[in-house]
Amino acid sequence: MAIVKMSQFSLFAFDDHKEELLKHLQRFEYVHFSNLEEDKDLTSLGLKGVRTPEGLTEVEEQLTRINSCIETLSKYFVKETGLKAMKKGQDTYTFAELEEKSHQIDSNRLCIQVRDLWKEREGHKQAIDKLMVQIGELKPWKGISSPLKDLDSIRDTELFIGTVPRKLKEKVITDLSEVEGIYYEVVDEDKESLYLLVMSYGQDAEKTKELLRNSSFTKAILHGEGAPSEEITILEGKIALLQEQISEIDEKLKELAPSLEELKLMYDYLSNKKLRLASTENFVMTEKVNVIKGFIPSDKASDFEERIKEALGSVYYLELEEVDKDDPNVPILLKNSDFASTFESLTSMYALPQYNEVDPTPLLAPFYLIFFGMMAADVGYGLIMLIGSMFVLKNFNLKDNTRMFLKFFYYLSFSVIIWGFIYGSLFGGIITLPGIFDPAEDYNTLLILSIAFGLIHIYFALGIKAYKLIKSGKPRDALYDVGFWYMALTGSIVYLLNIVMTMPPILKTISLVVMVLGMLGIVATGGREAKSVAGRVGGGVYALYGISGYVGDFVSYSRLMALGLAGGFIAGAVNMMAGMVAQSGPIGFVFAIIIFIFGQTFNLGLSLLGAYVHTIRLTFVEFFGKFYEGGGKSFNTFKSKPKYINLK
Repeated sequence: MAIVKMSQFSLFAFDDHKEELLKHLQRFEYVHFSNLEEDKDLTSLGLKGVRTPEGLTEVEEQLTRINSCIETLSKYFVKETGLKAMKKGQDTYTFAELEEKSHQIDSNRLCIQVRDLWKEREGHKQAIDKLMVQIGELKPWKGISSPLKDLDSIRDTELFIGTVPRKLKEKVITDLSEVEGIYYEVVDEDKESLYLLVMSYGQDAEKTKELLRNSSFTKAILHGEGAPSEEITILEGKIALLQEQISEIDEKLKELAPSLEELKLMYDYLSNKKLRLASTENFVMTEKVNVIKGFIPSDKASDFEERIKEALGSVYYLELEEVDKDDPNVPILLKNSDFASTFESLTSMYALPQYNEVDPTPLLAPFYLIFFGMMAADVGYGLIMLIGSMFVLKNFNLKDNTRMFLKFFYYLSFSVIIWGFIYGSLFGGIITLPGIFDPAEDYNTLLILSIAFGLIHIYFALGIKAYKLIKSGKPRDALYDVGFWYMALTGSIVYLLNIVMTMPPILKTISLVVMVLGMLGIVATGGREAKSVAGRVGGGVYALYGISGYVGDFVSYSRLMALGLAGGFIAGAVNMMAGMVAQSGPIGFVFAIIIFIFGQTFNLGLSLLGAYVHTIRLTFVEFFGKFYEGGGKSFNTFKSKPKYINLK
């Protein structure tokens, strides 16, 4: 239950064997490559970065094509839904099975076929859009019964077809009516425009042009030969034909849709292949030999060497050595018990530990469990969490991250149930349970208990800090930075307790002495790194001022009580409303059930969210802030994260 011990390797292999070597290392998985192009010692010797394989570009292009093909076929694939589909989850493959299966898939042929069909379909859609625009242009002119080709054939006339703003309707009609040698017709109108057909005879043509120009006339260009209504019918026929062709293409794509699963598998295979090819950018080389460096877990060294032998035979040179514990470049891989591993996401969320640090995951887990349960305390809520998570974990095929997340809440459910019994709360008191505390009455006791938990939490964190200092050969620093704080804090707490409760006088005297000695120790050593006496004294006084921060830390733990009370009161209020509604008869009873289910579900979500967030806050600020630095970089396993399958 700690940070996995790492070994550093240096491998020299011929460039010709690179592809086979990387295949075997990818199956091994636990390899973290170092970027040797950043190693000045190697580059100064004339070693150059390995050329990016030409196949990388081809793989990226394949991934783009397949992704586009997947997006297209997903529109036609009838996906299984419901509980059965959720239970099935994603298919699981080993590397060998994935590679073997991918060789049986002709993704290029399939993607070309899908691409061509989709391109044809899009062409038809664009044609329909153009035809719809033409219909839209003709619709306002359906009132014209004459064929469009005949309108321009009338002798000694000039034809004007177009629109003017509707707000000028009265003005335009008046002006047109005053011209003798003119014929006009309002073909249609809408909220914005007036659709006009104007025919001007002889010398009045120029006058008509000027009149229309002054009325913001916009000429309409109508395509076709027949009457607008006839042209619309022809265009609608063309659209119907194109829609039939689109339907035929859709049927062909539906027939190809079952191939979607193969394409998804191929996508994940190529993603791993891309990772394999791109990893060579971390290597350097002579003319024919690749130099590869990186890290592997020490307990997998023999398996690592076996994989290299399988790929290279005996034509290679390998060096393996334990890493320096203070090397900041060592990647971090955590290994914990089944229980503690579910809390690793919290550690990663804050920061991974450095290689020479303590893995805080198993240390934070018990406190997180207790604090979460204390905030969400309710037997009913805990049972929902327990039964729900157990059912899904047992019956559903889940991704590793999803499974770990559910296990996280599975373990937390036990704490929620236990604290629910302690508080005597089952869905906010819908059924009376004999609890140890009644939160509504014993809130002072719960406040004291919360502060006591906070004291234990902080003292434990300081103890970890002392352990780290002693382990690194700094026992005096452990006394200065932890021991004196233990004395100052413990003495202060006991001394203050003497004020509010009766204790033996000797205990008051001892606590005062311990407190003063601790504070003097902090002042004397808190600024020990300063060069001048004044600097050391000032630094010590400032360090002692940090005791106010501890007061704030202790007060922060009152949220353990506050959130537990809030959740209980909301649940009780929901029960009260449901009970009042239920008294109004059978219909009221139905509504009472709805209120109870909705209200308790809402409070469940609110309680779990509040407990999750505030317990993280207590962990990151009050706990980690006392001893944990973090800053480690993650161990990157030589495996891409599959998008559509589970890879084991």
